[in-house]
Amino acid sequence: MSTTTLHLAKQNFKFSAAHFLIFDETHAERLHGHNYQVRVDIKTPAEAELHADGYFLDFNVFKKYIKTRLDQWDEIVLLPKQHPDMKFKETPKGLEVTFRDRFYIFPVSEVVLLPVTNTSVEQLSRLLAEEFYNEFKQYGVRQVRVYVAETQGQGASTVEPSKA
Repeated sequence: MSTTTLHLAKQNFKFSAAHFLIFDETHAERLHGHNYQVRVDIKTPAEAELHADGYFLDFNVFKKYIKTRLDQWDEIVLLPKQHPDMKFKETPKGLEVTFRDRFYIFPVSEVVLLPVTNTSVEQLSRLLAEEFYNEFKQYGVRQVRVYVAETQGQGASTVEPSKA
């Protein structure tokens, strides 16, 4: 039985965000940014379950959801909420962030604390793949692969669920 995968890699599937990677107990990158690009591959149900008209679903259903979701990370600072060396305190002046010997104050509205230990492309792709799969499975989607590139030709992908 054949399977079909939809490939969505629109020019506007992007977000610009600041972050830094934490490598070990003493090394971490400086705060910097990327213009991330995202590709989403959607594994459809078996041929017998597709529309009698020969298509799975209007691409716009997926494209609107993906774009809206990526916009939430656009022009934002992404920080790992679960890293043990990250400390956060919301004050009237903003979000105070302490990481080892570093101290930052950001406007609260310009930071997203992610449920990860690092803001790597591996973790970003995992978060998006989990969310997209959980949203799209209502349409019969069997599997979602999300590829997040921080620069052209350099990124990571995650498949959710890992076996379908």
